[in-house]
Amino acid sequence: MRSLGQNPTEAELQDMINEVDADGNGTIDFPEFLNLMARKMKDTDSEEELKEAFRVFDKDQNGFISAAELRHVMTNLGEKLTDEEVDEMIREADVDGDGQINYEEFVKVMMAKYQLPHAHQVFLRPEVSCVCLNLRCAFGRVELMEQDKRAKVLCLHGFRTSGSFLKKQISKWHPSIFQQFEMVFPDGLFPAGGKSEIEGIFPPPYFEWFQFNKEFTEYTNLDECISYLCDYMVKNGPFDGLLGFSQGATLSALLIGYQAQGKLLSNHPPIKFMVSISGSKFRDPIICDVAYKDPIKVKSVHFIGEKDWLKVPSEELASAFDEPLIIRHPQGHTVPRLGSHSSQISLFDDVSVKQLSEWSSHVLEDLKSADVPEALDSGKPSDKEAAGAEFTENLVKA
Repeated sequence: MRSLGQNPTEAELQDMINEVDADGNGTIDFPEFLNLMARKMKDTDSEEELKEAFRVFDKDQNGFISAAELRHVMTNLGEKLTDEEVDEMIREADVDGDGQINYEEFVKVMMAKYQLPHAHQVFLRPEVSCVCLNLRCAFGRVELMEQDKRAKVLCLHGFRTSGSFLKKQISKWHPSIFQQFEMVFPDGLFPAGGKSEIEGIFPPPYFEWFQFNKEFTEYTNLDECISYLCDYMVKNGPFDGLLGFSQGATLSALLIGYQAQGKLLSNHPPIKFMVSISGSKFRDPIICDVAYKDPIKVKSVHFIGEKDWLKVPSEELASAFDEPLIIRHPQGHTVPRLGSHSSQISLFDDVSVKQLSEWSSHVLEDLKSADVPEALDSGKPSDKEAAGAEFTENLVKA
């Protein structure tokens, strides 16, 4: 629904299901799904949404949807159409008769008004008498699949704060940055063991991921934290990327580095990108020899504050990544405000929003370039149950 410009609540989603659930079984089968799509697609009027939908089909980005491109997408949808059926779908939308669908023709198909008296026939029979309807429902179906393929990001908060607090901070960023991402904000495993720096600013409860000594060389409950996060990622993912602030960023880099070395998350697809805000490396040499053994080859962006007490450690963490994007800001140890929600729009805001928006667009392009999305092997329940158990050895003794 988000890909159609809508953000329904759980209650609204249930109402949608009830609206088209003809057999009353509480779920939507394919004919009922097409009925739902027909109703929702009529409300799609955002040019940006239409352009994004067009790009899904226009694989070579030449401005036209060819029969081969249409067949490719339909095959990935599990619909094996004959050459004649694909050609007929093209002809029904091809106004200028050049044998392919341009953007203007695509929009006409998408915006056409129609009814669905025989929705159960779409894709289920070889007839092509309602091909225009078939084509438009195909576009709608792919858009919904694209929502399911939205890049999923696990966002880890800082020491003695909370997932809700980090979510509030990130929500102040310009919407162009992460509007195509699904952001997940869990709370730390342990309740805060002391005073939080955000008391009086944001309501409790507060959490921490693990505990550490003053020199940040000894850690308590780190093994439990890592096991918990591995288990969480498998059960609630897969996650395409990680975002972290302070302690959360430090953890994120460790997870990616250890996964790259085959030490954990073997039952989770490779993490592909990371956003670090005021992060740092672990200082235990045994951890460093594994997590940062080789340059971490994922797309990464690192926010480094000029007044941050972790400025130098943040730079050291960035150096552990291959070709990191570093964005410097004039603030301290905080999540910088970016974009239209900031009370003071500065040159830094404009430049940073542009940099981060372009970076996130490149991340999405890389993810969408794969023909078939990576997926977990869900056939073995024991895999998920073993996610945390995989990290059985003490982290610093690995």
